[in-house]
Amino acid sequence: MIYSITNFRLFSHFGLRRRVRWTFTVPLFLTAVLYLQGCDGGLAPPELKPFGSISGIITYSGSWPPADSLDDLRFIAMRFIPADTADFLQLNKMEISSSLDLFVDTDSFLIENVIPGGFFYSGVAQKFSIDLLAWRPVGLVEENGGIFEVEPASRTVVSIHVDFDHLPPFPPESQ
Repeated sequence: MIYSITNFRLFSHFGLRRRVRWTFTVPLFLTAVLYLQGCDGGLAPPELKPFGSISGIITYSGSWPPADSLDDLRFIAMRFIPADTADFLQLNKMEISSSLDLFVDTDSFLIENVIPGGFFYSGVAQKFSIDLLAWRPVGLVEENGGIFEVEPASRTVVSIHVDFDHLPPFPPESQ
């Protein structure tokens, strides 16, 4: 068939040209509307909650271990209950203080920039040799079953008593 002006008029006469125009325009318009409704700020990162902090007072009693088995002493707050020392490699789920003073009656610590959330196993840990996993708990947070929460923009205060003559069991007993 040869297309001519006559065929175009026939095409236009039955309204097919309008139908063809709407066939492409309506889906294009709907796609644009749906796409624009899905934009919520582009690639901007989500708003971060302000950090919190953990501070505490540690009291010591009992006979301190010999200096050669006391490589380091730190407060460690864990977002999980460890099953064994291999769990100490989950550093992204722990908050760790700087080294604590040795051979004192009391000490304090402060950990800043703590991501808010719950901590389920926390206390003072002793590194007793040069081995990477040679850590053991020597005193635990006992208030509220050892569980505490760090809130955004606030400080959580804990207290720990370390009795070197009566160390807590590790791994912790299941409840």
